[in-house]
Amino acid sequence: MERSKAAPAAAIFLIVLTGIHGLALAGHPFVTEDPGAQGKGNVEVEFSYEYQKADDGTKVHSLGNGFTLGVAPKLDLAIGYGYDFTKAPDGARDRGMGDVEAQLKTFFNEGKDLVPTFGLKGGVSLPVEEGGQTTILVTGIAEWAFEPFTVFANVGADIGTRLAGNDERTNVYRASVAGSWAVRQSLALVSELLWEKQSSPSEDATVEWMAGAQWSLNESMTLDAGVRFGLTDDSPDYTVLLGFTWAFQGDKTAAAPAGGK
Repeated sequence: MERSKAAPAAAIFLIVLTGIHGLALAGHPFVTEDPGAQGKGNVEVEFSYEYQKADDGTKVHSLGNGFTLGVAPKLDLAIGYGYDFTKAPDGARDRGMGDVEAQLKTFFNEGKDLVPTFGLKGGVSLPVEEGGQTTILVTGIAEWAFEPFTVFANVGADIGTRLAGNDERTNVYRASVAGSWAVRQSLALVSELLWEKQSSPSEDATVEWMAGAQWSLNESMTLDAGVRFGLTDDSPDYTVLLGFTWAFQGDKTAAAPAGGK
């Protein structure tokens, strides 16, 4: 991918972002988190499919599953995992389960006007294969929910450890900004910019831009789709994203900040 593609893609992102109408929820196909909590007793299940083509020709099909439980009015427990099918440029094939993530998320305030809602998500990523690393996950979250705009922003880090007996460890720093445009009550156009950088000075940052949509079938079910494009030489060429989210409501009185999950 050529770096010159970053400028027009960023411009398109800003056009979509400034066209936002109404409030929106983060969630697939976003990587960016929103600060909202499910509410005590509420459950959300997410199924996703991703197809990624890397710059070197490697192709990966991924099936993902996420489960989020509201354990308290302002506290969620989220567990996620995936299964990858990989085809290398030389035709070699491999498949296997990805790392399992377990995290807690909460929010601290109700945003108003230019004051954002702040949240925090943190937990651990556990390897399922020998040689993998146990990683500490930390993400700071902000959401500006003022009419007619809703914007989500994240800053975070994946801190590698040697708890799994691995010789090497890797830290990753990341940041993102996302927005949604509610075309109508059941349909939203979404856009996102992602930045990620390993702590090693020899590793270049990856930058990706996503455009997609979310369709609310009813109060409980949502379909989504998107395409993420790499904007730097070290980013994947593109990633196709498809998802289905099913929410189950337990405690209907549990509160979450506007725009939160």
